[in-house]
Amino acid sequence: MDRVKQIANLEAETLNRLSNWGRYSTSADPTRTGKVEFMRCDDMRTEVAMRRARETNRDLETTLMEVQLEVNIELAKLLSETIHPAFAGTNGVEIEEEDGHVCGICLQYMEKGEEARGMRVCGHMFHDYCIFEW
Repeated sequence: MDRVKQIANLEAETLNRLSNWGRYSTSADPTRTGKVEFMRCDDMRTEVAMRRARETNRDLETTLMEVQLEVNIELAKLLSETIHPAFAGTNGVEIEEEDGHVCGICLQYMEKGEEARGMRVCGHMFHDYCIFEW
């Protein structure tokens, strides 16, 4: 599992633990534990961004924003059934054809191998990042 997915999984586990705190702990204050876990995730994001920035000779700030978006997309995939009704009716798909699929939000063509969300009922497809931002 790549590092971005690990970060998203840790955030999803932390959110689950915090929303179900009474099941996991007898402590009355979950905020300290949550802060520590989210700080750990922030450190992991920064580590990934620093490595990528060095490898690609790009600035850290832009690379960090890209990593944050990637983590948020992965987190949205993990939580898709519970966070937004738009995700509930979609499946993760990979574009297999060279051309023909257009994102229903940005109206740009999708490339072969790209990850997307497909509507279960009608089959419309969207870039992951477009439906996440939408």
